[in-house]
Amino acid sequence: MRKANAVAAVLVVAIVAGCGRPTGPPTFTVTGRVTFAGQPVPYGRIVFEPDASRGNTGPASVADIAAGVYRTRSGRGFVGGPSRATVYGGDGALPTEAHDTALFSPWTTGIDLPRADCSHDFVVPAEQ
Repeated sequence: MRKANAVAAVLVVAIVAGCGRPTGPPTFTVTGRVTFAGQPVPYGRIVFEPDASRGNTGPASVADIAAGVYRTRSGRGFVGGPSRATVYGGDGALPTEAHDTALFSPWTTGIDLPRADCSHDFVVPAEQ
């Protein structure tokens, strides 16, 4: 009976140890600042996508912008490498018929991020 209990305990530990492990490629935290017209973007989002045309694959990642600062979401970082980043920026007000919250049209740029935690600032051009 002791042997059966010991085997069962080892199996439980092995199963629990295997639970929750991330699958897929490793991801990294990306942080930075976002400006437009020389000012921090008050509110928005950045979508990071691996650039498949340059041989990079993996999941996309999203980072929310608040007061000109962003950080990819915990546990949902980015894979790094050749990428495309699309920046959406707004003034933080709720949209109404009389007030459009977008500060600029969505802006996409190519970047090459390291495969490590890093920082990258975005300066959205005034004319797109």
